[in-house]
Amino acid sequence: MLSMYMSIDYWTGQPIHKKGFWAATQCLIKEQQTVDSIESALMRQGFDRADNNIRLWTRHNKKVVLCLVDDVRSAGRDYETDTPYLFDRDTLVITDNYFPCPVTFEVAALPVSFFSIYCSTNSARWRPDRAFSFSINRIDQRRSKLMLELAKRVHLPQGYINFNCQTSSEARRRLTDPQPTIESLRDNFSFFFDQLSPEEKEKYQTCYRMLEGIMPYRNYDDDHEDIHLKSLCNIVVESYGSDTTVAFSEKIFRALQLPVPWTVYGGHYAVAYLESLGFDCMSDVVNHNHYDQLKEIEDKAHVFVWFALKCTREIGSMDQPWLVSRCQRAARHNQELLSGYQKRWMIDLHEWIRHLEQRLAK
Repeated sequence: MLSMYMSIDYWTGQPIHKKGFWAATQCLIKEQQTVDSIESALMRQGFDRADNNIRLWTRHNKKVVLCLVDDVRSAGRDYETDTPYLFDRDTLVITDNYFPCPVTFEVAALPVSFFSIYCSTNSARWRPDRAFSFSINRIDQRRSKLMLELAKRVHLPQGYINFNCQTSSEARRRLTDPQPTIESLRDNFSFFFDQLSPEEKEKYQTCYRMLEGIMPYRNYDDDHEDIHLKSLCNIVVESYGSDTTVAFSEKIFRALQLPVPWTVYGGHYAVAYLESLGFDCMSDVVNHNHYDQLKEIEDKAHVFVWFALKCTREIGSMDQPWLVSRCQRAARHNQELLSGYQKRWMIDLHEWIRHLEQRLAK
């Protein structure tokens, strides 16, 4: 059953998942159905959910962590230990995450056909009238720095920008819960600025002063889905991901299936992983390697924003008929790839669960 808590659009007060890409793909429902199927298998094998962690299941000394469409770090609740050592050897982690590093715990990776929950048949036309889109609902340290870096480098009206400053608890709430106030959202923005190092505070002080009085910020009245087709480049920021995990959500799969160039701020080698799965990331248009190889300590936010804005300028000067055709070809390829995943997903899932139960029975 879907949670009574949902992601709420600050500007409309309505659930985000009831329209646009969410509604067209029904990805949230399909994700929950997958979780339900796996949880049923765990119960058949005698596992019980832990009282203090909804993602942890136990049977005697054996532990299973079930974490889909989220960074597995959130399931460990330990933000000091590095991912390879996050769980002990008696723990099996069930996830769709990709680990670009060795780990000491067991992993049961979902079939890649799981990503078919994001399959779309959108055939909309690209009609850019601004340089980029940058849409962020929830705030954290990484997203706060990206917003400051963007404001430092570009005149904001050049792009479609939505920066809502909602914390995870504010974004996920019931319709009957109180709406966050402008003051509380500005406090969130100030809080994450205060977490920066002294050097970063000095670097972004002017931008912070410019932005703090206009948060939460949105500089358009268009529908959220439309802005992705009205930008020369979609700047995607995945919800989760780190130097040691790659986690995908609807954000990147929307971009992959639209005939529009994009960049993505995700986990280490996120784009390389997508390409290894067969997705067309238009690397002949956008050289993702400039930022995809970087770790957070390598000033990734700074380089990513610089590169994304550089891309918008280069895209605007390309041969437009060729570019339109190239983007359409990539979108069709990615839709067809996900459609192929969709045709085999239920077979893959049933077979995967059968093997999972055999593994757990030992």
